[in-house]
Amino acid sequence: MDMSTDWIAWALSQFDVTMLLCALFFIVLHTIVRVKYVSFYEIIFRWLVLFSLGFTSLYTFVMHAFYPHMAAAVIGWAASPFQFEVAMADLAIGVLGVLSFRASYGFRLATVIASVCFLWGDAVGHMREMVVNNNFYPGNAGSWFWLDIFIPLILLICITHLKSKK
Repeated sequence: MDMSTDWIAWALSQFDVTMLLCALFFIVLHTIVRVKYVSFYEIIFRWLVLFSLGFTSLYTFVMHAFYPHMAAAVIGWAASPFQFEVAMADLAIGVLGVLSFRASYGFRLATVIASVCFLWGDAVGHMREMVVNNNFYPGNAGSWFWLDIFIPLILLICITHLKSKK
């Protein structure tokens, strides 16, 4: 394998980190090049909700819906028909994330509430797997676990500050 193939393989296996890095790039760029005044919380919210919530959730939808055996293997689980149900939840969160980029405050708030409920619940499930089944596969205990906690938390902080500006 050549270096470009290695990078592509890494970007897809760590898609959540790849999307976080994309979001951070656009946050920095948008902060430097402000066409009109937009609060820093608005900038963070927009790019995180688009990349780290929206695109990442659409990716996990594809993986759970169309490649369930591969997704299960990365998480350290057995493939299950319930993965299709997880895929539909991922699809819903992904679509909400993408649409929230320029949506109203109420729509954004609903998106944040949905992502907090789904992703923090997901994190609890992963934590249970770590404690009960000693499951430390990268898809269970790696960046996916940590970003399930921190992305909704950051979005929650941002939405709280966006409301205070209204």
